[in-house]
Amino acid sequence: MDRIGKKNSLVIGNILYSLSIFAMIFMRDYYELLFIQFIYALGYTIKGICESNILYDSLPIGRKRGKIFSKIDGQSTSNFYFFDAVSSIIAGLSFAINGYLPMILCFICCIISTMMSFRFRHTTIIENKVEVITIKEYSKQIKEAVKFAIKSRRARSLFLFNAILLGVIYGIVNLRSSMLSEMRVPEQYFGVIFAILQLSAGFFARKADNIQNNFKNKTLTYLGIPVTVSCIIIGLIGKETLSKSSLILVVLMFLIQYSIKGPYLVLMTRYLNNFTNKNIRPKITALKNLSYNLCSAIISLLCGMMLTITTTANTFIIIGCITTIGILLLLYYMRDKVGLKPEQYKKEDLSYWRH
Repeated sequence: MDRIGKKNSLVIGNILYSLSIFAMIFMRDYYELLFIQFIYALGYTIKGICESNILYDSLPIGRKRGKIFSKIDGQSTSNFYFFDAVSSIIAGLSFAINGYLPMILCFICCIISTMMSFRFRHTTIIENKVEVITIKEYSKQIKEAVKFAIKSRRARSLFLFNAILLGVIYGIVNLRSSMLSEMRVPEQYFGVIFAILQLSAGFFARKADNIQNNFKNKTLTYLGIPVTVSCIIIGLIGKETLSKSSLILVVLMFLIQYSIKGPYLVLMTRYLNNFTNKNIRPKITALKNLSYNLCSAIISLLCGMMLTITTTANTFIIIGCITTIGILLLLYYMRDKVGLKPEQYKKEDLSYWRH
């Protein structure tokens, strides 16, 4: 991104994304799938870093920049979840007709997205003439970003909190399906259930700014604890005799998790973008993605190991207890480090502010 600019990087990310979906249609064995997933992950990562940074760079500099960003990002995130919900249902219906049809439809969407990315403008005039930097200089910049993330008490707290919470949200994806399977929910209803969950995420993503205004410094507390505690409740419900009421309660807990995921993603991006400049921001986004993906991978691995020795319900309880303790300890640690006024932060927290 530093070498060729954010717009060009976004185009490359979309092309990699499209190629991975296209290759999946003609995939023949497991090793090809692994390679395709690598290309897919590369495109997904580049897109994820570029999109939020292009949006933030495009906004006027000022005290309300973060608020404006969260409003626009909240709307776009909401639209994404609504589209995802509809496409989940379409994928389920089209799969019944032909197994390749959902992938073909997905590929068409990727092509449209790629064509749209070509129409983006460079966020600044400087990006039209990108200065080529050496590997040594780039390594130095990455080290500076890591050093900032470690030294800044505010950044360190946000990285840790984000890693744990998103680690739970993404790490238990397979547990949700496993829980529904153990409750003997027919698989044809999975698409409908997850579509409803995505719709709830989309609706509440639009409320990110309202949530911030209402809860202010307590926002992360009100968003974090319900996610981990709901895992414990799901596990406790799953241990009882399966019934219609228990299924409704489990889906309700899933709804709480997804309703929090929508606005949380918007607000955390806003928090991490605050007090940064355009040079450090992409690296902060990359470090954020790295930290929560690692945590998500660890939780997924832990869930897989536990499922070999115990039930899904017990796995939910164990993961929920561990992460609830982690979140509570972190919230206590963050009391005097996050949510302060600019003049209340230490010098290292504002290293890249207004530079």
